[in-house]
This record gives sequence, structure tokens and C-alpha cells, in this order.
Amino acid sequence: MNDSPTRFRIARSVEELPASAWQRLVRGRPALRLEMLRTIGRHSTSPVPMQFFLLEDSEGLAAAAVCEPVATEASCNRLDTLLFGRAMPLLNRLGASTHPALLFQAPIMRQSPLVVRAGEVADERRRADELLAAIEEHAARAGFGIAFVGVSDDDAAAAAALRARGYLDSEFDSVAQLGIEWSDFDSYVRHLRRSSLRASQNARHERNRNRRNGVEIRQVPCTDAYVAALYRLARDHYVHKNRRDPLYGPGFLPELARALGEDLLLFEAVRNGETAAMLGVVRSGDVGLMAWIGIELRDRPNDFTYANILFYHPANWAPALGIRKLLYGTAVQQSKARRGCRLLGSHIFYRPQQRRARLIARPFLALHQSWQRRKRI
Repeated sequence: MNDSPTRFRIARSVEELPASAWQRLVRGRPALRLEMLRTIGRHSTSPVPMQFFLLEDSEGLAAAAVCEPVATEASCNRLDTLLFGRAMPLLNRLGASTHPALLFQAPIMRQSPLVVRAGEVADERRRADELLAAIEEHAARAGFGIAFVGVSDDDAAAAAALRARGYLDSEFDSVAQLGIEWSDFDSYVRHLRRSSLRASQNARHERNRNRRNGVEIRQVPCTDAYVAALYRLARDHYVHKNRRDPLYGPGFLPELARALGEDLLLFEAVRNGETAAMLGVVRSGDVGLMAWIGIELRDRPNDFTYANILFYHPANWAPALGIRKLLYGTAVQQSKARRGCRLLGSHIFYRPQQRRARLIARPFLALHQSWQRRKRI
């Protein structure tokens, strides 16, 4: 247990972070790697005003939280979007809004924005409490509400501290994790068979069908050409699904590839000599983030290329590369569960600054929770 005095401070940009201490703290959390944060800040298609709330002691960083302040005059309020959904324009016209607020969330993918240094359970909880107390004091002086988005069921210390401090809680989403408990595809199929014979049979059938259709999946180097191909496919895929451009522009992936080096893994699926799909994975320690997937949308046969590049091929390469856990996004969760993923609840913890707003927010968050659960049925 470390009882040394702690110091709270706010880093107003990525460049103010203590680089080596930050990388140690977020090891195993690829979305929060310094290279990711720095490159997002430089190449995002809309401003991402990141701040970092830091708790330091004699051993370095004891805890930290990534924040995107939402000011009163903000034109894009991500917290309103999350809580109000399609009703946001109407509610905003009626004067309902969460701003001003300190919105804590990872700027890309869904990972907890509150990180504490690993240790004994009691020490982790104490660090989380101390950082939250400092954040709340700062928010009270500035007149800001507080929201933490993306705290999963695995973030035990953070979740326990937030609940104990009276934050309102809604489980609004889920994230998927694939724990690598096998050595190759055949042992992966045996792993699936323990819980579902049908899932194991489907895995082998879908892999064989993909191969019979002439698809080859391989790891490729992070050259400019491959990185550009990943960006094109990933952007087109994102726009097709979401009807809007992704957060990052065309300069994002080339710079990230240079910054990450061997920790950016690229995979390509080739069908009859043409690129059919690409996958980009960010590695941090023994954890891989399935960050970008792109599928060729033209002349796309039903040969399970998507399932193969995301699940069945990783069953081979992840163990060989020393990766013990793969992190996926929040879409098509039941499909991921059938292929061996564990689904974890992802929560928003919200604390309005004014007492009256808290009284209103409590029943609203309960309705939000109920609505989100019905959406997942």
C-alpha cells in the first residue's frame, strides 16, 4: 500500500501528459495509448478538446481520467446526444440540456475514461475516490455537471466509487471481449463446443465456405499503400453504416502507423486477387483493439469474409502474437456472443451540478435504462 502524499492537476493537452507514466498507467487499454490520443487530436474532423485529470504520487500516476468539457456555447453536445437521442433537438428547444458539463469518455471506441493504477482492491478504490473528490471540487467551482461514459462491468474500482458517491447510473450499451483461451483455430472450435455445438459447427462451416470462395486472409505490413487501403475501406464501411464521416480524417492512420510501429497490426482479405476487406488492430501489452474494419461494398458475395477476418482468422494469429484479449465495438453483439465473445455492460454515470437538476435526472436516467434494455431485446 502506498500512503505517500498525492497531487491533483489538470493537463490541458496531450502534450502536457507525463509520457512514460501515462503509457504505464494505460497499458492494456489500447484506445487510451498516448499515440492514439495525440493523433486523434491532430486529425479529428471536428474539435476534440481533451483534458486530463491526473492524480500523482511518489510512484507516478495513481489515477487519471480523460475529459471533453462541454461548455454552454458548445455546438456539439455529445452528452445530450447520448442521453436524449432523437429527442435532443426538441428538448434543447425547450431548454433542456446537460451543459455545462465535464464529459469523461475515451475519444475513440468504448473504453472506460477513468483509469486507476493496478494494485490491491482497497488501494484501487482509494485512488478512484481521491481522484473523483478532486474532480467534483473542480466541477463545483466551475459550475459544471459531471458524466463518465463507457465504464464497463470490468472497471470494478471505478464503478464502485462512482456508485458510492451518488452518481446516477444507466447501462446504455455493451462492449464485447474475446478472451484467448486456445492456441489455434481447431482449439478455438473446441472452446466454442463447450457452450454450443451449433456455434462450433457454424465456425468450421463459415471458415471452409470462405476458403472455397477463394478468400485468403493474411497479415500485411504497414506500408503507405496498405494504410491508405484500410482508411478507404474503413471510411466507406463507416459511412455505409452510420451515414456520416468517421471522427478521423485521411491523415490519421498514416501518422498513427508511424507512431505505433509494430503495435499497429494490419490484415487483408483477398478474393480472386482483389482486396475484399481489411482490419486494423491496435495492440497494448497483451490486449488488441479491433479498431477499424472495412469491407468492400461492391460485388460482395455471402462468403462470411466479415466473420473470418474478425473472428476465425484472429483465433490463429492472436495466440501466436501473444495477445490474450481482443476488444470489439458495440454493434451486432449477439453475433459476437455466438462466436465466443463475452458481453459487458457499459454504463453512463451522471451527476448534475444543481440539486434541482439531480431530482429531474434521477427518474429520467431510470427511464433511459429501461429504454436501453428494451432496445437490446
